Amino acid sequence: MNSLPQNARTVIIGGGVIGCSIAYHLAREGRKDIVVLERSKLTSGTTWHAAGLVRRLRPSATLTKLINYSIDLYKELEVETGQGTGWTQTGSLSIATNEDRLTTLKRQVSLGRAFGLEAEIVDRKQVEELWPLLRTDDVIGAVHSPVDGRVNPSDVALALSKGARARGVQFFEETRVTGLQKKGSRISGVEVGDHVIEADEVVIACGLWSREVAQMAGANMPLYACEHFYMLTKPVPEVQALGKGVHLPTLNDQDAFLYARDDVEGLLVGCFEPHAKGLPMEKLPADFSFDLLGEDWDHFMPMMENALHRIPALEKAEVRMLLNGPESFTLDSQFMMGESPEVPGLFLMGGMNSTGIALAGGAGMAMAEWIIAGEPTMELNEADIRRFGPEMNVLGALEARIPEVLGRHYDIAYPGLSMHTARGQRRSPIHSGTSAAGAKFLTRGGWERPEYYAADTVDAPLTFGVPPWRERVGREVEACRSGAAILDQSAFGKIMVQGPDATDFLNRVCAAEMKVAPGRIVYSQILNMRGGIESDITVQRHGAETYMLIVGAGEVTRDLMRLRSAKADFQVELTDVTSGYAIMGLAGAQARAVLQKASSDTLPDLNRFQFAPVEVGLARGWAGRLSYTGEDGFELYFSADMAMAAYEALVAAGAAHAGLTASGSLRIESGFRAWGHEMSPGVTPYEAGTEAFLGWDSDFTGKEALSALRNTLPKRRIVSMLFDDPDAIPIHDEPIWRNGRVVGQITSSAWSYLFNRSVALAMVEAPLEELACNDIVDGFEVEIACARYAAKASLKPAKTAFRNRT
Repeated sequence: MNSLPQNARTVIIGGGVIGCSIAYHLAREGRKDIVVLERSKLTSGTTWHAAGLVRRLRPSATLTKLINYSIDLYKELEVETGQGTGWTQTGSLSIATNEDRLTTLKRQVSLGRAFGLEAEIVDRKQVEELWPLLRTDDVIGAVHSPVDGRVNPSDVALALSKGARARGVQFFEETRVTGLQKKGSRISGVEVGDHVIEADEVVIACGLWSREVAQMAGANMPLYACEHFYMLTKPVPEVQALGKGVHLPTLNDQDAFLYARDDVEGLLVGCFEPHAKGLPMEKLPADFSFDLLGEDWDHFMPMMENALHRIPALEKAEVRMLLNGPESFTLDSQFMMGESPEVPGLFLMGGMNSTGIALAGGAGMAMAEWIIAGEPTMELNEADIRRFGPEMNVLGALEARIPEVLGRHYDIAYPGLSMHTARGQRRSPIHSGTSAAGAKFLTRGGWERPEYYAADTVDAPLTFGVPPWRERVGREVEACRSGAAILDQSAFGKIMVQGPDATDFLNRVCAAEMKVAPGRIVYSQILNMRGGIESDITVQRHGAETYMLIVGAGEVTRDLMRLRSAKADFQVELTDVTSGYAIMGLAGAQARAVLQKASSDTLPDLNRFQFAPVEVGLARGWAGRLSYTGEDGFELYFSADMAMAAYEALVAAGAAHAGLTASGSLRIESGFRAWGHEMSPGVTPYEAGTEAFLGWDSDFTGKEALSALRNTLPKRRIVSMLFDDPDAIPIHDEPIWRNGRVVGQITSSAWSYLFNRSVALAMVEAPLEELACNDIVDGFEVEIACARYAAKASLKPAKTAFRNRT
């Protein structure tokens, strides 16, 4: 214990591949005085028993970039450190036994082309040539990616630790952390028994134990462990016949929930079984290290039967062992990383969802850059820990949801896919009303949100094609246009900002001018120092010292963290009042008439972006003149206890209902940007096309960075796109081609009931001069599942630009 330092700049808890990668990348960037603490030996947790598969093609741009970086790093580490990583480029083969699976694979190939990745669609004959051990009579197609491969997970971690040690990082094994210390709210030290290491920042990357260690500091890290199985065989003649040093591509048979590869002349066959086994941490011994859980052949047998069907050679193979190792997963199947919203200076990474080895290099690099810069340096929204509020770190929800997450690891990613467990955690104050009206709900950030109103289609199969509810949603869209439709927006966050410095504080944080009269609503963006968009919000001024911020659903934790970090010496109080209020959109040409009918008082005559008190039925609240649909309408705000009374009065007055699908279609037609799609920390207002909302008279964060861009043409822009072919149904991230090269990607898409075909928003880097000079530019092609569809683009909203061109 005497060898432990008294102080360190950075203490990393966890000596697996993630902790070693963070340490390596911090040191490589020049950070000094780094300490890594490992409760047992390096790699003794999840790392040592991982299968080591590294596959480039992923369903998102972020994951693909991180894994590409990992592969490049794993190739280079042996040269740098002399420690091999076991990197072997074997390629991968993903087979499909139904059309929707093949579509999913083709979508991944198309996404890969946006990054220049090599992959090809192959037929059954080619599958047999690539994997001669397979039964293929039910295979309809496959994707071969020759650039994928495998590593030895422990060797990767050891190579990273060796590279870190060479740069001065200190590693301490057999060193169990027993507590975390804070000064005020900020992390200040790590306890190892009676010894304390004072630290400027602490990183928790200790796998299965991360949630419990984070709780030592009062931080939330909602992850949970599951048992994960793979089988190893003794040598198999068919594998031996391949020849020494010859490897099969990694096999993915996702329709059968299986993955497989050759292993020491035998086979490794693993699964993500539909009925997974959760693992409460109290079942693990305190000294669990380089250990495994008990074999459970009864549980594995259904997967074994699938494996015997796919690989007949297994019938005669002798089993070496059934490995059962615990791994940690998250509520939404994406890993988590970033600074704790509750404890400044405490950084968290975990819940790798069985992709830890593939992601370790890239994710460790991204985390190191985040720690040094104080904020993400690349697009990491889907992994950002701030997507989870403290209310999501509920053990009952984790116990229910996480086994489903593992069991649906290989689900086909249909539009509208949603989890079944841990439902009903957060319900709008008008949930009972929308449920009775026939809402089909999606869960997002723990909230139950109406997707559309056609409850009789809830059990209809999901599809990449025309959904069974398209006509029903068309009626919702029409109600938002020509009638009056209620949209439950209660999941939007609400943050009160109060105090004598409220106006000055918001003028520093928000990019729009906040010196407006009470009763006004301001649309604004919150920017980072680089001018990137951290959030987009509306701000209501309720009094001289009182504002209410309406922020995106699921973004409260993220926005509160940024507001608190900017508070400094401003005399303001920040209060999350999300659960205290309901928000109902009321959209359509008849919105005012319906609202007046539901009220016994005369409605105020509001201009756009104004609000005033209203009485609706037995409820009292206020109404704002704005609508996220782009149609005429209002947003209505009521305390949670009065919301149902207002809702019932609106329905009695003739209001219809509309869900997220309808509002999304209208949003995209209207060219309205959405944070996390068209706007993100790496996108500036000039790129998003929202620069008109900047308040240049204020000294807002990011102003200096944007000033340098003010008179220059951005290198990329958000555009509206309309497809020529009604059969083109994009989802998101599809690459956009023009003149033989990829010039952008789809950011949002929907079916347009105005044009009877798909409409989208997209980020493109060319031809910007032509777009700036013309209302509409033709010649674009969007690649959807390896097929290209013609489309036209405009800097104007679709409903304005294309109305006379269809």
